[in-house]
This record gives sequence, structure tokens and C-alpha cells, in this order.
Amino acid sequence: MRRRAAGWAPLGAGPFAALMAAACGSSSGGASDFARGGSGSDASLFGDVGSLTGDGGGGGGGDDGSSIAVGSIVAAIRDFKFYDAQDPTTDPDFENPPYNIGPDGNPSPGYSGSWDDPAIVAIQLGSDGTPTYAGDPTKGTLTTFGNGSAGSAAAEFQNWYHDVAGTNIHVAYPLPIVQNSDGSIAYDSEQQGALYVPNDPTQGRGFFPIDDGTPYATSFGDQGKPHNYSFTVEIHTVFTYKGGEYFNFRGDDDVYVFIDGQRVINLGGVHAPETAAVQVDTLGLTKGSDYPLDFFSAERHVTGSNILFQTTLGLRAPPQ
Repeated sequence: MRRRAAGWAPLGAGPFAALMAAACGSSSGGASDFARGGSGSDASLFGDVGSLTGDGGGGGGGDDGSSIAVGSIVAAIRDFKFYDAQDPTTDPDFENPPYNIGPDGNPSPGYSGSWDDPAIVAIQLGSDGTPTYAGDPTKGTLTTFGNGSAGSAAAEFQNWYHDVAGTNIHVAYPLPIVQNSDGSIAYDSEQQGALYVPNDPTQGRGFFPIDDGTPYATSFGDQGKPHNYSFTVEIHTVFTYKGGEYFNFRGDDDVYVFIDGQRVINLGGVHAPETAAVQVDTLGLTKGSDYPLDFFSAERHVTGSNILFQTTLGLRAPPQ
């Protein structure tokens, strides 16, 4: 969605460190999974983000010596074309915000966002390891759409995290993990991302992993924009629960995080950067046991792309 204004306060020192995501409402837009933050300063929520570890260096992890090597967490990024009603290969959920509709879903002439939309994704992860659509399968939600035919809104959402020839392009992207002095791991696009304006760091940085000119560019390209927007991110990890871990996030647009198959973060919608936090001790996990953590996001509207995660969980790639 919109990018954070230049000059936004940097992350302050604090006790937290965590991973990509945070919470919002239930799949019906009711009670929140966890506390959802706003788009203001999150200096009180997130701790300092450290510098990149060296190539092949260790990342964060538990006190058992487990570590995460740089590039060991690989994201599946799917690039989408901007929606074009005349092109059936485009998905109406991308670059098609509900202008003139207010955040409550009612007509609001001149309104141009944000739109929180907690009704998109179900609480339980789908049997195929991707989110299940929870909106009206034909009519959609505030920010997801069908074409009027039965089940079309659910079918369009299915494209988000599945390879569909002609509609999206799958790219394997090694996430550049950062290690902090407290042993946590992180990625912060405001420090590690691409410059919004070339050669002008005062305009800030964003999450643009598949821009033209990068090793991960696609044939869809930047579509006439300064960066490549309209893409989704899918990451699967596992961790051994030890007790006391935390996981925090800031980002836009949609972000969904599942631990042990249950949704713990729901930042659905087309919106400016928002924050959320999960105290893992509240999830009823068993110490010493392994659990999956699955992360999904979607960048669906220009002009900003922002992501931060920090965690003390010893995340690692799932067994093959």
C-alpha cells in the first residue's frame, strides 16, 4: 500500500525481537487473534535490528547451538500482473483497490484507503499447507473479488499461493536474514530493502525482491512503475519450542502467520504498515516439541512495500 513517509523514527531499543507478522480479527472480522497495532511509530514494540551476518554465518536460534545460516530460509514469491478487466489471466485482487468504498464497506466518495479486511482467511491452515479462503466464495470480501460466477472469488484467492501458468510466476528468493546482538534474527526492509528512489536514501527503503535488474526479476517486470508490485510471499519453517520466545511483525498489505496450523496473525486487507506481536508462551505448546510456523503475505497495491520480522524462535527449514 502507501509507503511510510521519509524520516519515520527508526526502531528503538526494546526487549522484543520476532518474525514476520501480527494479529487482527477472526475470519469473520470478530475478536482479534492477538493485539493489532496501527501504522504509527513502533519504536516501543520492536528492538534494535542488527547488521547482516557474513555469508554463510550463523543466525539466531536457541541456546542449544541451533542457528540459521544466511539464505537458509527461502521464500516462494509469486509475481502477478496488475488487474485488467480485459485480460482474463490477471487476478482482480491485485492493483484493484475498492476506491470510493469506506473501511466499513459502505460508499464513501473520494475515499482511497486504507482497508483492513480480516474476513479473507480462515483460522485453520488448509490441508495443502496454504490459507483457506473464508470470504463469500462468489461475492468476495472488502478487498477480494470474483467475476460474478459461482465460486469465482474463492478461485481468484486460490491463485495467491499456488502456481498458475500465465497468471503468476514463481520465484525462489533466499531471505537475507539479520542477526542481532541479543541472538534474535530479523529482516527489516527499511534497513535492508531497495531504495524507493535510486541514489536517494532519504526517501527510504522498501521490500522489492523481484524488481527489474535484480537476479530475481520476472518477465512481468515492473509494469511501468519504479518497482515490481503485486506479489505474494510464502515461507514454511519449523522450530523447537523452548519457552519465552516471541515473534513480532510490521508490514503491508496482507500478512497471515500460522503456528501449528492455527492462525496467530491476521493483517488482511490493503493498508499502510501495521504491527502485531505474538508471545509464543500463550499458545499452549509443549516445551521440547517441534512445531511448524507458516508465513504468508501479499503486496497488492502501490506505492509502498514494507516488511519487518524479528524472532527469538530457532526457525529452520522444514525437513524435505
